[in-house]
Amino acid sequence: MTGELERPEGWGDLHQIRGLFDQGLRRLVSKDVRYTIRAGRGGLDETAALFTGEADIAVVTPAAALRLLYRFGDLKGLFALGVIPRRGSLVVAADATLGLDAVADLATHSARITVATCADDGVSLVGFAVHRALRMAGVGGGDVDFVYDEHPAARYASGAADVVIHDPMATPDWRAVVAERQVRYLPWGDRVLHGFAAQGWLPRIARAGQLPPLIDDLPALDCSDFAVLCRADLDEGLARLTARYLARGCCPAEAAAVARTPLPLHPGAARAYAELVADEAVADVSLGSR
Repeated sequence: MTGELERPEGWGDLHQIRGLFDQGLRRLVSKDVRYTIRAGRGGLDETAALFTGEADIAVVTPAAALRLLYRFGDLKGLFALGVIPRRGSLVVAADATLGLDAVADLATHSARITVATCADDGVSLVGFAVHRALRMAGVGGGDVDFVYDEHPAARYASGAADVVIHDPMATPDWRAVVAERQVRYLPWGDRVLHGFAAQGWLPRIARAGQLPPLIDDLPALDCSDFAVLCRADLDEGLARLTARYLARGCCPAEAAAVARTPLPLHPGAARAYAELVADEAVADVSLGSR
């Protein structure tokens, strides 16, 4: 390995993140070290590519879904290089004129409701979470109609759906979406939040004012963070360099967040974060001695 990676000022969406990895690593990694970064949908297609050897590094979101699947035993053999922090919440936004008060009301409304969200297709982790949560809330596939889209907010804005379930933080034009129609955010309910929390998927509060036109804090499902994953056989030097890339330029609290991964750290990444902590401690001592 040669050189250090400069961490960009800001991270974009999934495809931009992969592009930054590719550009930075290929520029600085020794030519005899070969690797592939998967360019898929950021879900279980990415983990499958790791298992089959199609990819050496994958970026998957949200991290909470990986934590849950790891507890189920589905991801044994995979390791993490770090996370790219991005705060997000899985929320339910409904047409306010429907008069719905909670997610459970979707099953009992007098008119049939169309929900725009991601499909539970064995790839999308958002779709996996949405349909699992709906079942916990007592909403079955026969209670509502679904329209599936990787970016479902546009279906709501166009009038093709009455409800959208997604992460508004992953929708750059969310303000424009909700400006098209009156929106009411529906609580998932304790049964859903407690059920997910019991399996390690903790809730996240969408704060009042964070989402238009949210006027009260809304307990939602956590939909944060891009996790950077690999197999155990990833070159240790590459793992170390990638971890330093993720953490470089972070303050100590941010670096700790980068290393707070849903899967165990690859040994090379663990070494890199330990070195960063040691470097920080040495710097603190040096500054204190002046």
